[in-house]
Amino acid sequence: MAPAIPAPARDAAQEADLGQSFWQRATELGGLDEHQRLAAIEQGWSSSWLAALRQNLHLKPSELEPLVALSEATMARRTREQAALDLVASERLDRLMQVVSQAYGVFEQPGSTEAWLKAPHPLLHQASPLRHCRTAIGAGQVRRLLQALEQGAPV
Repeated sequence: MAPAIPAPARDAAQEADLGQSFWQRATELGGLDEHQRLAAIEQGWSSSWLAALRQNLHLKPSELEPLVALSEATMARRTREQAALDLVASERLDRLMQVVSQAYGVFEQPGSTEAWLKAPHPLLHQASPLRHCRTAIGAGQVRRLLQALEQGAPV
């Protein structure tokens, strides 16, 4: 049976703690093995992760759209209907959350993590790490950059 990808908080009481729970859940997702991740992708990620990601990284819908291959209208509809994401969007969201989780592990603070993910980086041809995650190759480059930072390399 596929592991359930935990949905971010939804009710008013949970909203106050959404920031902290988002980062905790992102860390948990980073610990899933490939088999668990693949099963969750095939099951379809909860669309509530789109809103949580937007809120916690302070992204506009137009900034998130190319990262998950969904139009703003589709994102809004899926969120409103609480529908699971399709295979492509789920895979892209998984890719993005793996990078977010790894970055949070390196920077240890939501603000520092967000700032690094959004700042242009010279080793990424002045693209932000977040923008570089539009493709699997780009996300791999970002992950290697984060690994180098973890190991203390001057990057």
